[in-house]
Amino acid sequence: MASSAYRNGTLHKGAAKPISATTLKSSSFKSRLHPSQSLGSAVRRSSPASFGAASAGNDGVPGRVRVAIRLRPRNAEELVADADFADCVELQPELKRLKLRKNNWDSDTYEFDEVLTEFASQKRVYEVVAKPVVESVLDGYNGTVMAYGQTGTGKTFTLGRLGDEDTSSRGIMVRSMEDILADVSLETDSVSVSYLQLYMETIQDLLDPANDNISIVEDPKTGDVSLPGATLVQIRNQQSFMELLRLGEAHRIAANTKLNAESSRSHAILMIHVKRSVIGTEETLSSEIDNCSHLVKPSKPLVRKSKLVIVDLAGSERVHKSGSEGHMLEEAKSINLSLSALGKCINALAENSAHVPVRDSKLTRLLRDSFGGTARTSLIVTIGPSPRHRGETASTILFGQRAMKVENMLKIKEEFDYKSLSRKLEIQLDKLIAENERQQKKFDDEVGRMNLEAQNRISEVERNFADALE
Repeated sequence: MASSAYRNGTLHKGAAKPISATTLKSSSFKSRLHPSQSLGSAVRRSSPASFGAASAGNDGVPGRVRVAIRLRPRNAEELVADADFADCVELQPELKRLKLRKNNWDSDTYEFDEVLTEFASQKRVYEVVAKPVVESVLDGYNGTVMAYGQTGTGKTFTLGRLGDEDTSSRGIMVRSMEDILADVSLETDSVSVSYLQLYMETIQDLLDPANDNISIVEDPKTGDVSLPGATLVQIRNQQSFMELLRLGEAHRIAANTKLNAESSRSHAILMIHVKRSVIGTEETLSSEIDNCSHLVKPSKPLVRKSKLVIVDLAGSERVHKSGSEGHMLEEAKSINLSLSALGKCINALAENSAHVPVRDSKLTRLLRDSFGGTARTSLIVTIGPSPRHRGETASTILFGQRAMKVENMLKIKEEFDYKSLSRKLEIQLDKLIAENERQQKKFDDEVGRMNLEAQNRISEVERNFADALE
């Protein structure tokens, strides 16, 4: 469940100076577009080659996984335990750099797409990490926002914070839905939500706890992954979405450990499905015979189906530090195994390996589109400042560094809206039939008038001829 602050402490408020979103080692999704081609133009130019075909061509648009790192402020326990030690992490947000100290004179330096200090607000975190992904989803691309890090470093706070008492502390899930609902038209578009947890390699429905063994279905042609057994709830307003989040958080499994008073024991996966109608322009076909008459070619109604996946991973932990025993020990083993499988897939993708072990875990199967697939992906890596956990912090940072090397090919999936097209064709056919009947009636009336006029003239000629003979 979402805690009222960072899992191991409170959030220290402070102003964060805005930083330009320039990338460092490789370009982001938008920067890879041609200078004259914006994201919107890329969307407008895409069109399906045939019925049901995926649009944006077979090539797609390249987009690297973007990674941001966020430092959790010290909690009360760390302020006491680490009083004689300096923080092992030094941030340089203006340079998008992080230094991890080995000792007082030696440190390793890493670069990320964004470096967020302990004073970064939830709004800023959303704007630099998730908002670009949400905008892509609204344009028709799939998107993923995922939080990774050691247990107790603020993943659930960053993603799932509801902000009932303080709206400024709302997390990425709440803010994403606000932007989606503000942009779509519920008369023609639809937004639906599934909320799941992956617990001990079993996919469970957080909106329906009785549905505790959901299977993963993969399309053999496209490779798309779906969960047909999951509860899918259509969202009409922000209030109904908040109620679903509260229901899901109440069913999510958590436990008390030495590292975290409320440690998530499962991976939470929020799926937001957006279906948008795209209406093309109508074309007027002029007749060569009569310039006044014309036929209107019906526009092609398209449907763009996109999906936003927000993943709150369970925290990695070392058993001797967390003090897990019994069933909690089995939970920790399952969590670490799934995270290890995810790390192996990231390594294989970063090294362009011929084999990516996506089937080693259900987590990697669910995220196959997020890493090396067609989704635009942002990863936020959360770390703590304590030198006691330097080893875990180092492995978390290296995970983020490897993820930055993964390239996705972003594609829009467009389909013809057959029902809408059928309705339009029926209306067009009715208009044509009515026009044909009107023209036929006009023609019949004209023929009748001409026949009557001819008969009158014949009668008149016959009378004149009879008079002349007489």
